Amino acid sequence: MTGTENAGLARRLLAGLTLVIPVLIVVASWLLLRDQLPAELASHWPGLGKADGAMPVSESLTISLVMSGLAAVAGIVIAVWPGMSAALRRGGFFFVGLFAGMGAATWLLSAGLTLQAGDPFEAVLGGWIVLLAASAGYGIFPFLIAPKPVPTGVDQAERLHLEPSEAGAWSRTITGTIFVWATVVLIILGGVIYAAPIIDGRVGEQLFGIIVMAAAILVVAAFIQLRVTADWRGLRIVSTVLRIPLKRIRLDQIAAIEAVDVLQPTEWGGWGYRVMPGRSALILKRGPGLVVTTTRGKLFAITLPDPQTPAALLATLKDSTHPVSTSSEGAR
Repeated sequence: MTGTENAGLARRLLAGLTLVIPVLIVVASWLLLRDQLPAELASHWPGLGKADGAMPVSESLTISLVMSGLAAVAGIVIAVWPGMSAALRRGGFFFVGLFAGMGAATWLLSAGLTLQAGDPFEAVLGGWIVLLAASAGYGIFPFLIAPKPVPTGVDQAERLHLEPSEAGAWSRTITGTIFVWATVVLIILGGVIYAAPIIDGRVGEQLFGIIVMAAAILVVAAFIQLRVTADWRGLRIVSTVLRIPLKRIRLDQIAAIEAVDVLQPTEWGGWGYRVMPGRSALILKRGPGLVVTTTRGKLFAITLPDPQTPAALLATLKDSTHPVSTSSEGAR
């Protein structure tokens, strides 16, 4: 094993060990506080106020130990599993870290706030919700420690012949049916949940939830129709619904670009807009698509009906030292 391989293994092991820390915190805090804890701990908050649910200490501890304990085991397995790509390994660390962080945070908040209030139903969540939300991102620590993937994208072999007077631009509008249905479902769900409070004049009580639901609807609706453009500026994706840019990869940031026959949703985290450590994708259906590897080793994929043309165009412009700027419908 070379020195580079040894260093990579050491970093993977260190990343895996960071996922053991949350379960150790849960165990240590229980040992420290077990004589002070009441029979039940606050277990659910409807908002930022007092808890409206409680459960026995043993159940709360078991849930947290299962979440953080399984995450610790998974972290070690991910660290030592042979043949796993660096991108997938880092993604695994990040995903498992969600359970590790949440498992420890829920126990600490339930125990700490109950002890502070003296009664589980008097425990106030308040600003501690920030800690609960932040704990879901615990996986960022092993993600950053683990070795980064080395760009291995397959570059597009085909090139386009562009005359000096010809424009180097391609664009197409695509519709994401999955986002249409997702938007409709969210609107219906929002109506079911918040129609009664709005009609009864209790908007203030549900204002936070209404704002979150409205924001979710807008975010999903932004992906209903997209304008994909490839030219001397690189690859750009703009929402034609909200008129806002959603993704941009400059030409000088592209290390490799490839047109693939089939983008498998299962390989990119499912359908829709997927963001994972080291990779992101817009998967509207199972079918042909474009895969871009950036100079930072990150991957981006998008399903397109004719990915060969923009791939060949971007590969051609990437080779060129004198790009031209113009716009057109299709490459010319």
